[in-house]
Amino acid sequence: MISIKVLFFGEACQLVGKREEAIDFPEETDYEEIRKTILENYPALQKIEKVMMLAVDQEYANPGDRFELVRFTEIAVIPPLSGG
Repeated sequence: MISIKVLFFGEACQLVGKREEAIDFPEETDYEEIRKTILENYPALQKIEKVMMLAVDQEYANPGDRFELVRFTEIAVIPPLSGG
């Protein structure tokens, strides 16, 4: 396991009550495991679960993606974006 910085933006930040947190993940993992671990640690995110996006090292992640996490990896939880 490795401790990885997880960043929360917008509504995700409001739901968890913080901007970042270190969470333990397996060093070799995938999108689904990252998502599951974050939701287990922060059940309040279930409110936006169907529409939230994840990014790993500033690149959007997709179902099926696999990752080798290292000490300075960052994961971001991004709520739905709206604009005008």
